[in-house]
Amino acid sequence: SSAQAVNHSTLEVRFETEVDELKTKSDESLKDLKNSLKITENNMEILKKENQERKVVFSASLSGGETANHGPYSTDVTLVYKHVFINIGNAYNPVTGIFTAPARGVYEFKIYVFGYSGRPVSVSLQKNGHHVTAAHAFQDQHDVNSSKGVSLLLEVGDVVCVKVRANAWVFDNTFHHTTFSGQMLFPV
Repeated sequence: SSAQAVNHSTLEVRFETEVDELKTKSDESLKDLKNSLKITENNMEILKKENQERKVVFSASLSGGETANHGPYSTDVTLVYKHVFINIGNAYNPVTGIFTAPARGVYEFKIYVFGYSGRPVSVSLQKNGHHVTAAHAFQDQHDVNSSKGVSLLLEVGDVVCVKVRANAWVFDNTFHHTTFSGQMLFPV
């Protein structure tokens, strides 16, 4: 009977020791899990911020409600697209007509131009003051239109605009024929 009591005491001690070890392991596992969740939460915040930075898209037309030819001018002149359809990220400035890259990445731009006969309808899409591509059309009678698209690698602060070419013109009215659009495809 005293041997059973010793054996019983030994079992109780072993049981309590094993319970304590399990509690310690459980506490450590819980601590590791909490740390993992903190890391995951931090990563989620970083991803959310990066995703917000990537949301850059704009589209605008020349006409702010008026019906008008823009040009001809004696030099190339920056067009100010006043009617903004969308401007997520506020990278397009409808006062200056200039898009400024908020983040390094690949961007896609599209230009559509419309005009009437008798004079060239011609614009130049420019990056940091340098010609990249143009949309051009000419015919003796009726109306004309042209379009172009291009993808560019831009650095933070690079600027893109559309200029009506010297001695050319473009037309727009409330039907919004002449537009300038762009969006960030992905950051680099």
